[in-house]
Amino acid sequence: MSIAKQNFATSSEDSINQQINMELQASQVYLSMAGWAQHTSVALPGLEKYFRESAHEEREHAQHLIDYLNMRGGRVILRALQAPESDWKSAKNAVEAALQLEKDVNSSLLTLHKMGDSNADPNFCDFNESRFLDEQVQGIKTLSDMVGQLNHVGEGT
Repeated sequence: MSIAKQNFATSSEDSINQQINMELQASQVYLSMAGWAQHTSVALPGLEKYFRESAHEEREHAQHLIDYLNMRGGRVILRALQAPESDWKSAKNAVEAALQLEKDVNSSLLTLHKMGDSNADPNFCDFNESRFLDEQVQGIKTLSDMVGQLNHVGEGT
């Protein structure tokens, strides 16, 4: 056990490791979406840029969690990632999938926050709030707006 570990429950450590892996999986999904949007048969450079930036953002989230886990004396455990979908049917389909992904990540972060509360770990709650929660809500809003716009113009195939 690390000498840095204090008031850091094993359940929190395990859940943070799950979140790290979820963020890395989300990054892979976004990279897949970026590759799809960049393909010559799709050619949506604005969407490709958005998905590429989202992939980078998710990797940064994972790195922040890794840094935090190490700072608290935890141990990082990375798991194998699943191969993401690679052929999105349309821009709308890809953006709707991204919206669901962000909602899933947000739900997981909210569960982590509850765990921090139940483990009387205000440091973790503050970290989670300041680094992730507001950003997730903003991301969900952006993607919701994109879905709405695509509903007006069509599938975007």
